[in-house]
Amino acid sequence: MDVRSLSPSHEAAVRRLTDVAARQDGVLVRADVLGAGASAQLVRSMVRRGEWQPLLRGAVLLETWRTGIALQRSWARAAALTVRGAVVAGPTAAALHDLPAGRRDGRLHLACDREVQVGARPLVVHRWDPRAEEVVDLAGLPVTSRARTLADLVPRLDRPDALALLDAALRSGCAEELVTASRLCAGRPGTTAAGDLWALADARAESVLESRVRLRCHDGGVPPDDLQVEVRDEHGVLLARGDMVFRDRRPERRGLLLLEADGAAPHSSPEALYRDRWRANALVSLGHDLVRCTWRDTLTPGAVPAMVRRAL
Repeated sequence: MDVRSLSPSHEAAVRRLTDVAARQDGVLVRADVLGAGASAQLVRSMVRRGEWQPLLRGAVLLETWRTGIALQRSWARAAALTVRGAVVAGPTAAALHDLPAGRRDGRLHLACDREVQVGARPLVVHRWDPRAEEVVDLAGLPVTSRARTLADLVPRLDRPDALALLDAALRSGCAEELVTASRLCAGRPGTTAAGDLWALADARAESVLESRVRLRCHDGGVPPDDLQVEVRDEHGVLLARGDMVFRDRRPERRGLLLLEADGAAPHSSPEALYRDRWRANALVSLGHDLVRCTWRDTLTPGAVPAMVRRAL
């Protein structure tokens, strides 16, 4: 930030405020400005210059380079500093816990015991007062616990996104939280439709795409027999690790059917294409078959099961 064009007093105030913001995710609120001996006019001037960015009413962002999860934390910090008693909840809480929660809509989700009007940013305020055991401190931010976040989201998400969330929670070591969350869900709308997902969750799923593919297979009547299975040649050389494996095949089909969920980035380079082709040829030479599917295939519920049935 270039402060040389400011007056000496304003330059000193901006430097003090920058130090304050660095300790709270790049965010300043009115109390910080007053505490630094600065004025609202200075804040308006820095916003007009494009140096600072308005967030919630009464809060500005100094670290305007922030994106992704860092920006999510800044919005959450602004809410925690400006809305008394607010707790970060829902999809925003999932993001801060590093858990997937479907497509993000850019809105900030809060739990609060009253109506909130803080302007500037679309907010979703869930009108409830979280119990103390349902709130954790994430580097100074009050956020619903993983168990409470799972209980809030699983009944509301569509099935593929809900399973991806549960798989990711297990992968991060939250087995006990899943038990608690399933109990907290009891009686909520949407709980019955998602009831089988708690038992179907598997920590071996390595991505949202794998979770979606597995659920399509499960719902389509062709669940995989195993996940993350290594296939080696006669010399013990690793040829592939199938995301999903199907062993029960027609008599004329020998070997395994491997299903791989291909994300665009890892498989789009020329080197990856050559490597994938070599692996597929090596698997076929040993009597195995390989089916590969992408995100687009999961958008139609019956597409992946149909691919698997043809290959079985």
